[in-house]
Amino acid sequence: MAGELQLALAHELTPDNAPLFAADIVAQAASQGIVLDYSAATIDYLDSVVASLRAGGVLVEQVPEVLFGFGCVLGQCITGAKWVAASFAVPIGLRLMDGALADPVGHAFATLAARDTFAAFYERYA
Repeated sequence: MAGELQLALAHELTPDNAPLFAADIVAQAASQGIVLDYSAATIDYLDSVVASLRAGGVLVEQVPEVLFGFGCVLGQCITGAKWVAASFAVPIGLRLMDGALADPVGHAFATLAARDTFAAFYERYA
């Protein structure tokens, strides 16, 4: 899981910077002509990329920063949620409007490792 991995991140790992990590992924996609607008289409795109990685035999350890960034994008898709410090493997999470705490970054790692989907997280928490 992410807590055992060394992440080489472009920004300090704080809740306030989670939107910046997401914006970095959005900018990288835009440079390839892909629009990520935090909509359902964004969730579908993330799922398709992870499915391709999985099909190619890519391991979590090979793409931790990508998965981390995808988790931040996933979190940004949840309307009304706020990034907060949390006791997850990667110490940020989302405080949902109902007060619950969610782990979109951890879920991103699970999408590759355990064949989960971004859509399942979104449906659960959006």
